Amino acid sequence: MGTFYCAICRQTTFTGKRHIFGKNHQSRLRVVLLKFVEKVKEARRTLKKPQVEKFDCTQHKQTFWCYCCGLNIESNVTDGNMAVLHGGLLEHMATPEHKKNTHKFWWENKADPKLRDKVIIAEEETERFKVEVAKALESYVEKEDEYIKQQADLLRAQEKHRQEVLQSLLEVCFPRMQWHVMQSRSRLTDPTAPTCLRRILSALSFCLKDQSSRWGAASWTPWLKCRGLQQDKA
Repeated sequence: MGTFYCAICRQTTFTGKRHIFGKNHQSRLRVVLLKFVEKVKEARRTLKKPQVEKFDCTQHKQTFWCYCCGLNIESNVTDGNMAVLHGGLLEHMATPEHKKNTHKFWWENKADPKLRDKVIIAEEETERFKVEVAKALESYVEKEDEYIKQQADLLRAQEKHRQEVLQSLLEVCFPRMQWHVMQSRSRLTDPTAPTCLRRILSALSFCLKDQSSRWGAASWTPWLKCRGLQQDKA
């Protein structure tokens, strides 16, 4: 007898020894089958009412281990945009290969025959499931289109409101801004207006005259004449 690995007990039996399918094996087998049957039972609930959701790589890339076939199967069916929950599991359970491997697994492990049919999906059930999936996908697409239209209407309403607020601000604030601009221009062009620039020039002229009186008018006269700040003495 060659090397034999038992996935239930997670033990390897080498040449010259034989794996014992005794109480320890049956106890572990019972736990495994109960979990396996419960997972298939959960998937069966969606046969008449398939669940279609938007694809999420963190949730819809789950896999399950089929003890009968010794394969890791994807639980859901997805195209990258939508996901049919438990679609992969139901599809696998309905294949002829799974049915054949299930009978072999039950015979080798001496499992409870009452649980065998609970992990096999009939072909008629999968055909009805495909019809319901088509309806569910159509309904999902219609809901997505309606949602997109609602979002587009919301964006248009927000843009319209923004334009109205901007227009009202222009109507209220722009006339005031024009009035202030006109007032500023009139002050700059009015020669009698006590502007800051005139005060600065007057102060500068006073300082220059004071310096010329201290250090001598001769050195400052050319500079004053150049800038038109010197006054003729009477």
